[in-house]
Amino acid sequence: MKKSVNSSLNKKRLRFTIRYFRWSIKAVFLLIFILPIAYFILAPPFPVYSLVYGGLDRTPIFSVPYGQSPCSFLLVDYNFAAPGSWVICPVGGMQTILTGMVSSYILIPTLIALILFLIPIFVLGNIFCGWICPLGTIIDSFDKFIEKFMPKANSTREKRFDQNRIKKKSENGFLCKTCLFSRLLHNQNSTVANGVLVSALVGSAILKFPIFCSICPIGIVAKGMFHLKAITTITGRMMPIIVELWPIPVLAVLLSLREKRYWCRKICPVGATLNISGSVSPLLRPKVKTKKCIMKDCPKTCEDFHLDYCGACRLIDQKRCEKACPQGIDLLNRGSLASCTKCFECYIQCENNAIKIEVFDTPDAILFLKRLRKNRRKKQKG
Repeated sequence: MKKSVNSSLNKKRLRFTIRYFRWSIKAVFLLIFILPIAYFILAPPFPVYSLVYGGLDRTPIFSVPYGQSPCSFLLVDYNFAAPGSWVICPVGGMQTILTGMVSSYILIPTLIALILFLIPIFVLGNIFCGWICPLGTIIDSFDKFIEKFMPKANSTREKRFDQNRIKKKSENGFLCKTCLFSRLLHNQNSTVANGVLVSALVGSAILKFPIFCSICPIGIVAKGMFHLKAITTITGRMMPIIVELWPIPVLAVLLSLREKRYWCRKICPVGATLNISGSVSPLLRPKVKTKKCIMKDCPKTCEDFHLDYCGACRLIDQKRCEKACPQGIDLLNRGSLASCTKCFECYIQCENNAIKIEVFDTPDAILFLKRLRKNRRKKQKG
């Protein structure tokens, strides 16, 4: 008995250690991205313009330090940014390449930087959104604030989440589960984000400048500019900082009043890109242990197991793992883990030890190809 108690306490400590470790990492990256540390590394000031007060052709209204941004995370000093000395946001990098305005000597380093950014995503999954993104950290903090200090707003958005979950399941029967287009259409969490991504890429190719970079909340929060961009055909200069754009990240955070991580799940094109990359990730994949999950089976450890099944524990739990997941992944029914940010909140929240983290498992992309192949074989036999 004493051993089992100690074991459960150790598991509880491990869960909370994971949570605090993740939030510590998030806090460190947030400080790197938003604090004016550039003052300490001799970065030049960058002018801030106002479209209402004077426009881009007049003297800037004030200056801010050239910040470290995910768009341009410099690994050397600002005085000499050698090719290859940055790590680039994949959406910004793709937009820039599509403009056709990147100098030939910098094109290869740009591609290398994009690959270096995506390699951890391909291997570990979408860890950027769950562990690094500065805007994601602010949004997650705001979500926690709503849960603790705005119970009515939190209750309303939880009801909305449940309604959307029921609606999603009811619509599932009308769609082909093995058809790629049908699956993308059914995934309401990413449809708008995919549309924003495609619009940004097509628009950048047509207008010859990275459209989304100018309004990206992450870049605005970080005060960083997109360093690799060539001189644009519209402004004739590097992307200026415009003070009127600063309400955009505020709006991205306030959207969480509607649903948890609304911006990240449904609008952000960076998240959509990383989810596609994360679909091939084989590492650190959460999985439900059916025999221990009270939503799947009545556990033998239950005191009332020998009596008629009451279902009280299911009413109390109500898929706690799915509600805790910032991406709303239906882990119980083997939902896609492509958008999993490796926050492990499902593992932390489960009090029945019914979730394990598989160190290595089959990626979603491979599972999809297997289902597609199996479906074709059935059609050929039929």
